[in-house]
Amino acid sequence: MEATLRANSERNAAASVERRKREKAASERERKGAAVVESDAETASSPMDVRKMLTWCVAVYFFLMTAFVVPIACVSTFLLLTPLLLVSRPLFLRLENRLCQFVNDHWVAASAFCGLQVVEYGDDVAEIADARVLCLANHLGLVDHFVIMNSLHAKGRVPGSWMWVIYNIWKYTPLGVMWTSHGNFFVNGGPNKRQRLLETFRKHLSDYFWSWNYGWVVMYPEGSRLFMIRESAARFAEKNGLAPLRHCAYPRTGAAHAVMQVCAPSNEDPSMALSGKGAPIEYLIDATLGYPKGCVADIGSAMMGEWPLETSKIGLHYKIHKVKPEWADEEKLKEFLYEMYKEKDELLDKYYRTGEFAGEKRTVQVATWTIMASQISGYLNIILECTLLRALLTVDSADLLDYSLIDFVISFLRLSVD
Repeated sequence: MEATLRANSERNAAASVERRKREKAASERERKGAAVVESDAETASSPMDVRKMLTWCVAVYFFLMTAFVVPIACVSTFLLLTPLLLVSRPLFLRLENRLCQFVNDHWVAASAFCGLQVVEYGDDVAEIADARVLCLANHLGLVDHFVIMNSLHAKGRVPGSWMWVIYNIWKYTPLGVMWTSHGNFFVNGGPNKRQRLLETFRKHLSDYFWSWNYGWVVMYPEGSRLFMIRESAARFAEKNGLAPLRHCAYPRTGAAHAVMQVCAPSNEDPSMALSGKGAPIEYLIDATLGYPKGCVADIGSAMMGEWPLETSKIGLHYKIHKVKPEWADEEKLKEFLYEMYKEKDELLDKYYRTGEFAGEKRTVQVATWTIMASQISGYLNIILECTLLRALLTVDSADLLDYSLIDFVISFLRLSVD
C-alpha cells in the first residue's frame, strides 16, 4: 500500500513538472509572438512617423519663408531698387515685376510641396495674359490664393504685374508690407467707409495702374469666404428680390465698378480708358473655384499634405468676357454680374455632383526648376540683404550724409568679394 502511494506521488510530481514545462514553453512562444507583432508594428509605423516629422519640418520651413523671410527680403530689395526710378522707370519696373514673379514662384513651390493639383476648365486665359484684365473669383478658403497663383504662375507677365485687392487684415503683417510695396490695395468692409474707400481705390488706380504698368486686377467680389458670409448673403438676396444661391454669394459691386469707372474703354475712343491715362481694361474673367464635393481644404491641414476626401485636385473654371463701356454704369454692371454669379452657382452645383466643370480640361504643370529656382533665389536674396546690411553698418553715422552712392557700392562689392 505504501509502495503504491509512493508510486502515485512520484507520477503526480512528474506530471506536474511536465505541465509546468509545457506552460512555460507556451508562455515563451506567446512572449516571442507578441514581441514579433510589436516589432512589426514599430517597423510599419516608423516610416510613417518619419514622414510626418519631415512633412512637419518642411511645412514650418515654408510657413516661415512665406510669412516672414521672403516678404522682408523682398521689401528690402524693393527699397534698394527705388533709386532706379530716377534713372530708368522701365528698368525699375522690369526688376520689380521679376521680384514679384519670384515671390509668386515661392508660393507655387509651397503649394507643390503640399501636393496641390490645379485643373483648369473653360477658356484658356493664357491667350490674354498680356492684356489688361479684371479677374473676379469666388472665395471659399485661404487655399484659394494658392490655387490662383498656381494656375497663373506660367502665364506670361501676369504674376509679375497683377494688382490684388485684399482684405485689410493682412496689411500690418510682413506679407502686407510686401504687398503694399508692390501696389496691392487693401479694403476694409463696412457701409460707413464704403464711399471713402471706393474714392481712395479710384485714385489709386488712376495714379498707379498705368504709371506702374499693371496688367491684371484680381479680387474676390463676394467680400469674404463663403462660410463666413453665408447668412448675410442670404439676407442680401432676399432683401433685393434675388434668387438664392447655394454655392456662392452675389458680388458686392463697388470695387469692380470703381475699376470700370477708371479703366473701362471710353465710348468715344475704345482704345483709351475713361480716365484718359492709357489703354483700357479689355477683358473681365469669371474665375470659379471648386473643391471636390464642396469640401473646402483647411490651409493648416493642406500644409501637412492632408486633403479632404484624400484628393488635392482643385477645379478652376475660366470664362472670358469682353468689357463693355456701359459697365461704367453701376446698375448695368450689377445686372451683368448678378447673372454671371447665377451661372457660377450652376457651374459649382454640377462640379460638386460630378467632379468636373464644363469645357476644355487642362492640368496645370509646375516645373521642378520653378520650385528649385524660387528657393535658390530666396537664399541669394537673403545673402544680398545681409551683405548690404553689413555695408551700411560700416558707415560712420557722422559721415552718413557725405557718404556717396559710389562709396557705398564700392563698400558693398568689397564685402561681397571678402
